[in-house]
Amino acid sequence: MKINSHNPILNQSGFLAADFLFSFVLVIGCGIIIFALTFSLATVEIAQYITWSAARSYSAGNLCAPPGGVTSPPCTSGKSSTKAADAKFKNLSLKFPLLTGADGSSAWFQLTKKNVGDNAWAGLTGLTNPGNKTNGGSGESRHPWTGVNAELEWKLFKGIKIPFLGKIATDGADTFTFPIRAFLLRNPSQQECLHFYSRDNRFIQGIKNLEGWNSGVGDAASYVAIEDNGC
Repeated sequence: MKINSHNPILNQSGFLAADFLFSFVLVIGCGIIIFALTFSLATVEIAQYITWSAARSYSAGNLCAPPGGVTSPPCTSGKSSTKAADAKFKNLSLKFPLLTGADGSSAWFQLTKKNVGDNAWAGLTGLTNPGNKTNGGSGESRHPWTGVNAELEWKLFKGIKIPFLGKIATDGADTFTFPIRAFLLRNPSQQECLHFYSRDNRFIQGIKNLEGWNSGVGDAASYVAIEDNGC
């Protein structure tokens, strides 16, 4: 390093220390971001497993579906598939409290269950009349996407501050929030299967409402329920 003791302006002593400090802070800052990113991506995998396990509990056919709908009779047993999914999601989340924030002890991540059941409209925008599940563009009904819809918040990134650069996210920003979804076709229970093929449901609410239905073909008394593969 060149040192000029006669002219203070041309004196370059100390530049090496400044370069070292700047490089050191830069490397530490990059290391913090890489650690936070890899740790957060690992948390996404765990959150995906929890959501999928809850959807799998919901898809089992040994429990009844929520009440309502043409193909779903009232759930009178109290053991619904929705409650099974809720219980599975809660139990698995409590196994990883630091990664899900289930018990409020995590300041880095927060996994929140949003909906269990038909998630065809979850997170979608620009669609009209979501109550009737009709697409505003074509008017056709969307197919049900049954499963579990959750949301993972990376609170870790919201609190990171890089030296000389500051925070990587503005206060109050909803930048690091991601949807976690798992869709599995739900198997109907025996009660739901029998209700689907019943006279009141399939004939009166289904066949008779078909376009071009001829009342002379038959009536409700002549309807015979024939199950495809048995209930």
